[in-house]
This record gives sequence, C-alpha cells and structure tokens, in this order.
Amino acid sequence: MTTRVYLGGGGTPADEAAVWRLFLRPSRRVVCWPWSLPAAQHDMAEIWLRRMLAPYDVAKVELWRDVAGHTVEELDPEDVIFVLGGNTFDLLHHLQSRDALGLAPEHVRRGGVYFGSSAGAVLAGADIAVAGFADPNDAGVTDTRGLGLLGDAIVRPHYSPDDHAECWRWTGLGFTVLGMPEASGLSVVDGVARNLGPADVEVLTPTSLQVLAPGEHVPLL
Repeated sequence: MTTRVYLGGGGTPADEAAVWRLFLRPSRRVVCWPWSLPAAQHDMAEIWLRRMLAPYDVAKVELWRDVAGHTVEELDPEDVIFVLGGNTFDLLHHLQSRDALGLAPEHVRRGGVYFGSSAGAVLAGADIAVAGFADPNDAGVTDTRGLGLLGDAIVRPHYSPDDHAECWRWTGLGFTVLGMPEASGLSVVDGVARNLGPADVEVLTPTSLQVLAPGEHVPLL
C-alpha cells in the first residue's frame, strides 16, 4: 500500500500551491483537524478552508471539532486528513488526551492522505519539541513524540538559513531536520521526500547539510 504524506512550510495557500495540487481532488473528502487553534476560532477556520479549497473543486469538506468519538473506520482511503497551523503543543495534547495518536498513522497505512502545514507538518514528524521556537507549551505536554510519519525526521517550518544553529542542535539528538521555508512543500510518498518548491528545502543531519532544490528527493524511511 502506497503511503502518502504531504507537508507545507507554513506560508499562504499560494505559497503551498504546488503541494496542494498533488493531493486535492474533487472526489476526495477533506477532513480538517483544527485543534492547534482555540475552539472559538474553529468556525472561522472552516470558512477560511472552504474558501481556499474552492479553486480545487473539492466537494466535501468536514471539520472535526473534537477527535473524541471518531475512528479510522470513518475515513475512506481516499480521504485527506488536513491539519491546520497554530500551536503544535495544543494540537498534540488534543490527540494525546483522547488516546487518538494512532488515528492518522493508521489512515496513512491504509492508503489515506495526510497533509499538514506549519503545526500540522511538525506533528507528522518524530518529535514536536522543535516547535518551541514559536509555540508556548501552555498545555503542559511532557511527551513530545509526534506521529512518526517521517522516520527520524522532524519538521522546522517557517525556516530560513538564519535558523541553522537552532536546527543543528536537534540533529545532535539524533533527528534529521527538514528546514521548510514558508514557500515550500514536500511530498513524502513511500518514505521518499520530494521538494515541490518553489523554495529550496534544507535537510540537516549530524554530519551533513543538503540543499534540496525543487524536483530533488531524499529518502527518509
């Protein structure tokens, strides 16, 4: 079964258009996970997402206000789990507190699609503590393990070369860091990450720095 994970660097839908075009289909339902945002913002998030998806003729958009009570059996293999940006610690805490961390990985294993931008991209990685550069951990998360959809890789969105020193620290803990500028997107299909552009993505390991130009790929799994 092909596994499909798509990541955005946290820019605008126009910045991430190259990756959106790959996974959005009129026949696919988009299931939005908004828990990186306060509950009071969920209605506006749904309105915004429906507006942004309109050019892609996506007919079915559904927002889960709470993951409690939902199961992977509700998801068709063609469905897209679409995870918004916001506070990554709040997002992970929502899943942890409802014992739902395995839902997205199981959906991907069954052939389903996962897309995350900014916080949603960080969640896909091995650990979300990297999000501390921007997100306060007001939820008190102590176990920062993410969904593990990218092997030992973690995602640093909103990235620029000025963030090298910060990201090298994470490589010392055994992680590969995917430094994704806002105007970037990655497809990770069967464990191989391909840069969809338009910006370069930097891949940092304890021993190397690889600049991944649009169209280039690197294995993660």
